[in-house]
Order: sequence, then C-alpha cells, then structure tokens
Amino acid sequence: MDALLQLMSCFLNAIMYMILIYYFLPFKLQFKEITILFTILSTNMFLINKVGNYGVIFLLISVSIYLMFIRKNRFINIMSFVISYLFIVIFDQFFSLLWNVFVCPISTLLKNTIYYILYVISAIVVLLIICPFIGKYYHLLIRKIEAYVNKQLFVLIGSNLGICLIIVLFNVFIGEYIGYTSRSIGFNCILFACYFIISTILIINITKQNEKRIELEKRQEAYQHLQEYTNQIEHMYSTLRSFKHDYSNMMLTMAEYIASEDINGLKNYFTNEFMPKNQKLTSDTTKINSLINLKDIELKSLLSAKLLYALNLGINVEIEIIEEISHIQMDIIDLARIVGIFLDNAIESALETEQPKLHFAAINSENKKVIIIANTFLDKGIPIATLKEEGVSTKGKKRGIGLLHVKEIVSNYQNVLWDMEVKHNYFIQTLTITETF
Repeated sequence: MDALLQLMSCFLNAIMYMILIYYFLPFKLQFKEITILFTILSTNMFLINKVGNYGVIFLLISVSIYLMFIRKNRFINIMSFVISYLFIVIFDQFFSLLWNVFVCPISTLLKNTIYYILYVISAIVVLLIICPFIGKYYHLLIRKIEAYVNKQLFVLIGSNLGICLIIVLFNVFIGEYIGYTSRSIGFNCILFACYFIISTILIINITKQNEKRIELEKRQEAYQHLQEYTNQIEHMYSTLRSFKHDYSNMMLTMAEYIASEDINGLKNYFTNEFMPKNQKLTSDTTKINSLINLKDIELKSLLSAKLLYALNLGINVEIEIIEEISHIQMDIIDLARIVGIFLDNAIESALETEQPKLHFAAINSENKKVIIIANTFLDKGIPIATLKEEGVSTKGKKRGIGLLHVKEIVSNYQNVLWDMEVKHNYFIQTLTITETF
C-alpha cells in the first residue's frame, strides 16, 4: 500500500512540474513531446524519491537537454524551464507554510503519504488556476526580451538565473540536511522571493530601457525617411521647373522648324528630344502620385524614397493604391520597419533577374488593410517556410536578419497576419492588418 501511495505521489509531482513547464515554455508542446517530457519528469520523481534532493540535479540536466533539441531557440527554452523550476520551488515553500498554518504541521505532511498526496493535489488545482495568467504575462515579457535585448544582456540575464538557481539548490540541500521546519521554510520563502522579485524588476527595467532606446532609433529612422521624402519632393519640383523652362525652349525650336517648313527635322526633334523627356517626367511623377491615397506621412515618405530608388536602378515599378488608406491599427513605426525590410529585400532580389519588376499594392478591404509587395526573383531552392528562421536567407550565410525582425514585430500584434508565397515567378509578401473594435 505504501509503495502504491509513493508511486501516486511521484506521478502527481510530475504532473505539477508538467503544468509549470507547459505554461512557461514559449511554444505549444505537441502530444508526443508532452508524453516524452512527462516520462522524463516521472522518472526523475522516482529518482528523487530514492536518493533525495540530489536527484534534482539530474532532473534539471535531463529536462534541459530534451528542451534543447525539440525547438531551435535553446537559450529561451532552458531559461523558461529554469524559471518554471524556481517558481515551483517558491510556490512549494509558500504553499507548505499555508498548510502548516491551516491544515496540518509540516512534520506530519512529510511523514504521512496520504496527507502529502492531498497536499500535491491541492497544489495542482491552484497551479491550474494561476498558471494560465502567469504564463501569459511571462510570454509577453519573453517577446519583449527577444525583441529589445542584445546578446550581452541575454548573457547577463542567464548568469543571474544561474546564480538564483544555485542559491535555491543550496537552500534545498541544506533544508534536507537540517530538516524542514516552519522557521527554515519561512526563511527560504523570504530569501527566494526577495531575490526572484529583485531579479525580475532588474530584467524588466533593462528591457524597458532597451525598448526606449530602440524606439528612439526607430523615430530617428522615420525622421530620416521624412527628410528624404522632402528632398525628393523638392527635387521633383526642381525637375518640373527645369522641364517648364526647357519646354519653352523646345516650343521655340519646334516653331522654327514649322516656320522653315522642315517637317522631317520637326519629326526627328519631337521624337528624339521632346517625347523622351516628357515620358520620363510623366511616368515617374504619375507613379509617385499614386501614393496620394496613402494618408500617413511616415509610411508615404518611406515608400516614396524606396520606390524612387528602385526606379533609378532601372526596376519596373508599379504602384496600386486605389482607395484612401488611413487609420491603420498598428504602430506606424513598426509598420514602416516591416515595409522597409520587404522593399529592401524586393529591390535586391529583383535586380538579380533579367527583367526586374516590383509591384506595390495597398488595399482597403472591409475591416482590414492589406499590403502586398511582389517582385521578380531567382529561385534558389530555399523553402519559403524557413526564410522566417534565424540565419536562413537567399543572400548567403549570416544574412536574413531582416525577416527575423519582421517575425518578432508581427508576434507583438494579434491583429496582424504575415504570409509569403511564390506565384507566377513572383515572390509575394502579404501583410494583413485587421481592424479591431
């Protein structure tokens, strides 16, 4: 009977750990992954039951190794597991103190298997209630850390968690050696909680400071695009004035041909001099004028700068904005960064083809805005789905950071959908922004 109760106790402890890991990991576990992970946890619970808390070391190592290989973002996976372990240790300390006050003494809890099983079941119920909310806010923090924290700060955060883990393990081993009393558990609660809270506050402050710095850089970049847009408008105005002056001279020249009745000379002059200048001015001006329906000045300035640059490189640019586009429910700096990355990639990719073409469209469709960027490209046999991953690019090794940044930005918006596809020898990027009410 005691063996059966101990077996049940081990399984319940494995379930308790499984709940924390499931809600703290930054990705959803598949059924097969849940089964394997639960098997690892159950095995470790049996080991801890036999050798004591020294089995915790094997628990940490074995679970960390497994999480390293089921997803590519290894550091975040292990960090999430360590945080979930630290959380469960702190939770266990506080929860046992509550049992000591309201249910039964800790000494009875540790000696009586039935009481301990009831304790674990009640802890599981509480975790099932609180973990979805805690996991949600933890995932928001992780996304911010991924987006705004550089590698050096990642190392600092990892080191901090390592020190926190060492302190916790040291106190757990000491507690097993001297015996668990309400006083020792209370001391551990205060120690763990203080260190954990201070560390969390420091990490959040570091993330916020980096977020402010990056936002400032974004604003400066947007201002630079606005300056470029202003310069381009001035250049177009100067070109128009120059053409107006040349136009008067051209009219006088054609009048001379007409007065002298030199029809062949007039035809050659009109075909070789007048028409090319008129078509070039009309073509570029008409294309850029298509942006008039785009009401956001920051996005318009970026598009005009990038698309005029593409035109100057000899790319055949088509712009389609039929209806007025305004009130886009996305931070305009984030949207400009995404569109800028898409256009940079499209221009670079189009130039690799014999007949470079780039098509930009912004569509106002019911309750959503759709931005489409399509370009000719050379198919290098890289699967489209992998282009969103770190280090994967059609440009060679150690490239492709731009699309990874797009993935990070899009992950912060529940109303934004990003899709890539290849169709009719065009590489197409589609960004759909749904209006929320």
